[in-house]
Amino acid sequence: MSAPRPAGAVDTPVLVVGGGPVGLTLAAELGWRGTACMLVEERTEPTRHPKATLLGARSMEYLRRFGITDEIFAAALPPEVNYFITFSTRLAGRELYRVTSPSIRDTIERPAAVMAKYRELSWSPYYKTQIGQQAVEPVLWRFAAAQKGVDLRHGWRFEEFADRGSHVESRLTELATGRTRTVRSRHLVACDGGASAIRKALGVRMNGRGRMRANVSFYFRSADFLAIHGKGLGNLYFVFAPDAFGVFTAIDGRDFWNFQYYFLDPAKETAALDARDVLTRAVGKPFDFELLGTQHWHHHQSVARRWRVGNVFLAGDAAHLFVPTGGVGMNTGIGDAVDLGWKLDATLRGWGGAALLDSYEEERKPVAVRNSVISANNSDKIDMVMDEIGPEIEDDGPAGDAHRAYITARIRWMARQFNSAGTHLGYRYVDSPVIVADGTPEPPDDFMQVVPSTWPGSRAPHAWLTDDTTVRGTSTLDWYGRDYVLVRAPGAPDGAPLTAALAAAGAPCRTETLPAALAALHEKPLVLVRPDGHVCWRGERAPADPGAVAARVRGALP
Repeated sequence: MSAPRPAGAVDTPVLVVGGGPVGLTLAAELGWRGTACMLVEERTEPTRHPKATLLGARSMEYLRRFGITDEIFAAALPPEVNYFITFSTRLAGRELYRVTSPSIRDTIERPAAVMAKYRELSWSPYYKTQIGQQAVEPVLWRFAAAQKGVDLRHGWRFEEFADRGSHVESRLTELATGRTRTVRSRHLVACDGGASAIRKALGVRMNGRGRMRANVSFYFRSADFLAIHGKGLGNLYFVFAPDAFGVFTAIDGRDFWNFQYYFLDPAKETAALDARDVLTRAVGKPFDFELLGTQHWHHHQSVARRWRVGNVFLAGDAAHLFVPTGGVGMNTGIGDAVDLGWKLDATLRGWGGAALLDSYEEERKPVAVRNSVISANNSDKIDMVMDEIGPEIEDDGPAGDAHRAYITARIRWMARQFNSAGTHLGYRYVDSPVIVADGTPEPPDDFMQVVPSTWPGSRAPHAWLTDDTTVRGTSTLDWYGRDYVLVRAPGAPDGAPLTAALAAAGAPCRTETLPAALAALHEKPLVLVRPDGHVCWRGERAPADPGAVAARVRGALP
């Protein structure tokens, strides 16, 4: 017999704990799909510290469905500035190497010269977007708040929960008044960060390399910063002086900046650092600044052993902790939110089968392992180069020149990690229980490049459907979001039996026809794409048992 309903309890289908980018994306995803939810967060305003500072192309594709990418661009670095990464002895010292990337304006407009130079722009409507978490959160917050049925409870603390089997009971406290509320939800999702109290209460351990080296971040305001170093406006500035390893990050490109101070010695004490001393050594000369915040943190490569326990799910940092090199952590969390969001919606609407929610862990956990290992390897490569830097890096004369030439060659090798389109766009759901494999070889998984494919489990390829090939044009990706979409090549066999089987189960589905010029890109005449834009079946003709395929992809087979 189910537990009696507590007096004054509030009911919601999904309770999301944590109002960072992952929790807000999940609430937005559910609301956009028409499923009610509640989000609880202690903070009453967005985070002030930038923390994560990059939205990858896949995250921007997801946000494109919400219609908020213009707001993201407006809050990011100035649109006319080419992104670049510099590597210098000290920031105001000798520049050793530079990596250049397209600006936001170039990404939007896509002139021919830019397209010829940056192949990454052929794989997605988007490139990397440099934007701090403190600027991302308000955009997501506004969008989520505007969705009917989304109840944002900022200023409330999540206290405890009990999974009753049929539902989860949670207790919340309003910080301003001290009053408590019991919330009954069908599902509870922990987006409560790396120190997740919910994960700990579930007894779920983390696997992987765990905590790595220490770091300190100094977030500061300085109108003089650009002028003092003379390198121009870039997005990342690495400093490779032996007493000042680290990286400066542009937050708004004008006044706000962040410096991550790195230590090769994992035992180094970091609590008593003087920000002015550290920043002066890193730049190479004194400059005026206002320190806005200091964060002590560690690199991690950790993934939760379990992502679902009963009616409770983990997402974002609660499920995985990353090294920031590569900018993959927040983006992996946004991918978690999208994957879990459509599956929760499908289950609550009744057409998602019992295996659909189980597939969340089976799909997203391998992606988190993949991405966290890539990020940790990136960090290892940076550390290896830093460890080879000697005091002569700043010397004049032949010895200094020779050492800088050697280190520059090592930097060129290491800097390949910043060509990371494959990391952001190339992940796929291998051996997923809700994907129908076709027995063909898996395409290469290369962190530097994307191999567009409809291999089952892959992100469906992007191609422009209009003569307008700026970001304002229409992409094949715009077909995907709310429904299953059966994509037919011109002259392909009839796929109606499969769409009929999905419709009979209540799953939203429709058919789109590819232009003839794009048929080769999709490899097979018939390709079924899920609501999250991943291929779940493909074939030369409709399946012999369309009911079984429809049941598999919506999680209704054991």
